[in-house]
Amino acid sequence: MPSASRGPYLSTFIGREDELGEVRRLVDHNRLVTLLGPGGMGKSRLGYRVLGDMAPAFPGSAWSVDLADLAEPALLGLTVATSLGFRPPADEFDVGALAEQLGERAALVYIDNCEHLLDACAELTAALLARCPGLRVLTSSRQALGVLGERVYPVPVMSTDDAIELFAVRATGALPSWTLERDRAAVVDLCQVLDRVPLAIELAAVRIRTFSPKAMAGRLVGDGALLRDTLRGEPSRRTSLVGCLQWSFDLCTVQEQLLWSRLSVFGGGFALEAVEAVCPGDGLAESDVVVALTGLVDKSLVERDVDDPEGRYRILEVIRQFGGAKLGPAEQRWRRGHRDYYLALAERFDAEWIGPSQRAWMDRFRRERANLRRAFDFSVTSAAEAPLAMRMCTVLEHFFASTGGGAEAVHWLQLALAHGTGTDTERAFALRVGCFVASLNAAMTTASAMYDELAGLAEATDDDWIRAYALYAGAVVRTWQGDAETGANLAADGLEILHRLGDVGRAANLHFLRGMMLGWADRADDAAADYQRCLELTEPRGERWLTSYAQWGLGVDALQSGDSERAIRLERTALRAKVDLGDQMGIGLAVEALAWAAVDQRRGKEAAVLLGAAEAVWQEIGTSVAAMPYLTRRRDTAIRETRRLLSSAEFEDLVRHGRGLPQRDAIAIALGRTRVGRTGSDAALTRREREVAALLATGESNAAIAESLVISVRTVETHVVNIMRKLGLKSRSQVAAALAAESSAAQVQ
Repeated sequence: MPSASRGPYLSTFIGREDELGEVRRLVDHNRLVTLLGPGGMGKSRLGYRVLGDMAPAFPGSAWSVDLADLAEPALLGLTVATSLGFRPPADEFDVGALAEQLGERAALVYIDNCEHLLDACAELTAALLARCPGLRVLTSSRQALGVLGERVYPVPVMSTDDAIELFAVRATGALPSWTLERDRAAVVDLCQVLDRVPLAIELAAVRIRTFSPKAMAGRLVGDGALLRDTLRGEPSRRTSLVGCLQWSFDLCTVQEQLLWSRLSVFGGGFALEAVEAVCPGDGLAESDVVVALTGLVDKSLVERDVDDPEGRYRILEVIRQFGGAKLGPAEQRWRRGHRDYYLALAERFDAEWIGPSQRAWMDRFRRERANLRRAFDFSVTSAAEAPLAMRMCTVLEHFFASTGGGAEAVHWLQLALAHGTGTDTERAFALRVGCFVASLNAAMTTASAMYDELAGLAEATDDDWIRAYALYAGAVVRTWQGDAETGANLAADGLEILHRLGDVGRAANLHFLRGMMLGWADRADDAAADYQRCLELTEPRGERWLTSYAQWGLGVDALQSGDSERAIRLERTALRAKVDLGDQMGIGLAVEALAWAAVDQRRGKEAAVLLGAAEAVWQEIGTSVAAMPYLTRRRDTAIRETRRLLSSAEFEDLVRHGRGLPQRDAIAIALGRTRVGRTGSDAALTRREREVAALLATGESNAAIAESLVISVRTVETHVVNIMRKLGLKSRSQVAAALAAESSAAQVQ
């Protein structure tokens, strides 16, 4: 999530103290507040700043959700859940499941840019507020949600003083030699002409290198008059913003105008390489792209993220929409070009996946998630384009599924397949991926339906690719349905075809899966042979993703055979690779296995902490070992044995501690770099924090605690944040139980 106070913005927040105070007061006294106003009024920035100011009062439970790049209403629930760190395990979003995870905790969610998904936002917000008594929601929108109990705050234009300060800060940033004193009267006039609309002022300020404030005001008055003739009925502030954007557009070169409009097809951010590939043509030569992009950056229409190692660019949503409107009927052409670029990227990814570049690919796709979404969104909207979404689905298999987007991946596949287009081979490839991802997400009804269609395609053809895909999918589905023996037999038949076809990547993947199936069928020796075949295919190529999964599988089988030392060596090797690759699924599996190993060695405290840490990973990516039925038995055994090593209170305290640990700290314990110390309140909290915790446990408010201890409310807020973090809690109401559990554990010891 972006910085709570700055959000996705790169520049500083200016002024708005009165507005900040009023919105904070409204959020304190109302459970749903909507920041209302047209584009450019500063709703988003105000919302992010309020969230940042109020976050300390909601420790670990203050989140932002940006909907600007989301076009599909059906994905709203998944997007919100993901932003909150709760990824649903099923292929269909269940608001009840998200509400259950939020529970009664005090939480604040800021949902930005609701206007294009208004009905879906209203329905989801109303449902969550009805089920979660501690939840407060702040939204920004150009139209009210219309939910019962909603308090609307129309975001006003800036005060004259704030408008002048904003212009001065941005202008001196563009031209350090300029000073406000020499042009104060003209700046006041200019801000009035711009109706003190923040974005209009920002766009004007950067022109200080070319125009004086007086010249700007004169030009805008003329342009504004013309615009008012064509925008009759629009609010004056909207007219001034459109006028300022149009003026900015008119001051651009022809090449800059063309690039501005074409950049609107990107989502989130974009790299120079993508711009150079997608945007040239029809008046914009490839050699002109860098010059045009530089001009847009100089004019503050595009921002470069100096903190990004790739130097990516982003464009504000209002500016993007204005540019998109300039595309007119040509929009489909440039959306298709954008999709084609990401299709080519996906095909390169598939070709290079079994090799040494896996980390670079995963890092790249993390930055490109919004663009991948836009590419899929364009492709699934028509029968003609849907087969191209099917060709991209290798990205869904490896990237989305392992980073918590499995349900979203299934959604795109279902939309693409529903058109009924595509060759049998294209459909078979997509159906195989769908079976795999849906099974991982425990969506077995969907997985079974996809497999039935795929099996039908295989029966009607002699095509080896389709038959191999059907055997691969059948092996997965049958195993996840509880028949690992049959799954392993189907996988063996599929492997014979894949090896004959020379598909190294999918053969290596299926060898790993078959090893896992055989292990679950209590055939450890046969499992080891398949893991070894996987390694023979991957290690010489510098591949690490499947290599580390095979090491994980060998480690689990070593545990089954009683060799816990070998198991720990293998699991730690796998975990180090998974951490480097950012594979959350793999991290969860390795931490889980190391918890089991700790149980076998009677290290109960470490086992409990690691069980809690693994649980946190499963919650983050929206799955659990319950989605892998044979692993559930092993986890249940580990929990039962760990409880025998610890008191009930100590077990619960340590598991809770593990759930609340930052992942890097949990990984350090799993790798043996740090030991598990005492985790209760007495050891974790300072003397003052214990005093605050004791008062929290009685239900006192921050203000009452501050008065009782003769400290400031802000200091209390800081202590509350530390207490919740150290005890691994998610709501204030849990403090009393945590202190009671610690006291009970101390008495047992």
